[in-house]
Amino acid sequence: MRQLKTKDIFTMSKILEKLELKIDAENKSQEQLGAELILKIGENLHKAEKEINEFLADLKEITVEEFENLSIKEVINIFNEFKNLEGVKDFLSSAGR
Repeated sequence: MRQLKTKDIFTMSKILEKLELKIDAENKSQEQLGAELILKIGENLHKAEKEINEFLADLKEITVEEFENLSIKEVINIFNEFKNLEGVKDFLSSAGR
């Protein structure tokens, strides 16, 4: 998985808005934040399916079609990789504002 870039802040902000998510990153570990994000995304995933698929495919540097054909286990692993990326806590705080 590639490192996060400035352009990702804007993409994630759009996704968070569609999912109607507010992320409060204060006093939370990266693991807690990642788990909370995954749960909230699961509730409203259908609202931003296209944007999420495009974002995660871009992070993995694969095509959207390749991403959409991954197994559920592989997608869960991608979410886990994302939540463990260096700086993701700061990134989500910036995007969620």
